[in-house]
Amino acid sequence: MSQLQSAIKQDYSKIIPNTIVELKVPSDLRHIEKSSFKIENRFFYPALAGNGLPNNDNFIQLLNGSIRRFSLSAKELDEHRSLVISGNDIEASLIENRGRERFVKYAKEAAKRSGELGELTLFVLLEAFFNAPKIASKMKLKTSNEMHVHGADAVHATLNGNSFLTLILGESKFRADRSTGLNDAIDSVSGFVSNYLKMDKEVELIEGNLDQEILDASLRDNLIRYFSKFTPESNKTTKTIAILLGYNRKSLYNNLSKIEDYEERVKQLEERYRIHASEVANEFIDKLESEKNPHFSNVNFIYALLPFDDLNNVKEAFHVLARLQK
Repeated sequence: MSQLQSAIKQDYSKIIPNTIVELKVPSDLRHIEKSSFKIENRFFYPALAGNGLPNNDNFIQLLNGSIRRFSLSAKELDEHRSLVISGNDIEASLIENRGRERFVKYAKEAAKRSGELGELTLFVLLEAFFNAPKIASKMKLKTSNEMHVHGADAVHATLNGNSFLTLILGESKFRADRSTGLNDAIDSVSGFVSNYLKMDKEVELIEGNLDQEILDASLRDNLIRYFSKFTPESNKTTKTIAILLGYNRKSLYNNLSKIEDYEERVKQLEERYRIHASEVANEFIDKLESEKNPHFSNVNFIYALLPFDDLNNVKEAFHVLARLQK
């Protein structure tokens, strides 16, 4: 079977290393199994700028450049590429404008819950670091006048060499305070993981939209079998909840500008971050245990963190660049 990651057309290899960095941590911190919970911890941070603070400009440029792919289906993107290649820039611009308008419409609603920045970031991280393409466009349906969609912020998937499919339902919260974001994220996750009827609704969404997101007909036909009942493939499907928190952690960046050597700055930042990472990983487990939700043991978790020096400034700068405000 063709690998599902082939559906990702964006080449992140030269962009991501200079924009978002993943912190290397010991395997016993990255993978935790405790109290029937299976958790994969992933820790990210914006690349450092010359002033010893996060290069927020690169970060928001990355997100702004990803709006079209986030907003349009794979089928729409393929049509856009074909029009550009054929020299039909005018019709191509109509599709691009459709994606931008869809995002603006969506963001006006998402901004009420500070959601659009986090959901766009989660989309990029799932593609760039997990090789997990979008298999259903929740945003397209959320902005439709005919349908309102509840549930996860993101619907992505991976397919490994042993033909096991992992369905990733994502939830993102960008709050100044990490604990507040975590509480809000757990509340949201409980809403769709505790009720398996809602989980099945996610599957219905996928089945109805695979032809828009997976253009390889053979791959699409095989994927449908994973979401069918009583097929061999249905027994090779696992569900993972990915929680992404963006938040303020100014202490990570204190006085880094006083260190003249850039590599030493990065080393100091990562030493501080590893201590912080260990603390918050335990906090996440404690939060899951305190919920006493029996369904949490039936899914795996990805817990991803992205600390900033000033999240509010990042949001404001992104809103201006993305033309969400003047």
